[in-house]
Formats: sequence, structure tokens, C-alpha cells
Amino acid sequence: MRREHAKVCAVTDSRLLTKLADKAEFCCARCGAKAHDSESVCEPELIEPDH
Repeated sequence: MRREHAKVCAVTDSRLLTKLADKAEFCCARCGAKAHDSESVCEPELIEPDH
């Protein structure tokens, strides 16, 4: 059984939202939500690291 990933844009629990967005590497092209993995946003785009 595969575990479903919560989508950041649908999360209402602030603790879970903080956990999902910790050290974000992806953002949603649709709404701008940020997450540490691509499966947590609807339309993932890699966040370019700051130099």
C-alpha cells in the first residue's frame, strides 16, 4: 500500500505545513506553495539555490 503525500496547498494543519515546507527544494507553479519534495506540490518546479 502506497502512502499518499499531502499537498501543501491543501494542508490546514500548521505543524504539518511547517514540516512539509522545511528546507524547501520545490515550489508549485500554480500557487507558489513550497515543499521539500516534488510530490507535495501540484505542479513542481525546482527552486534554484541562491548563490
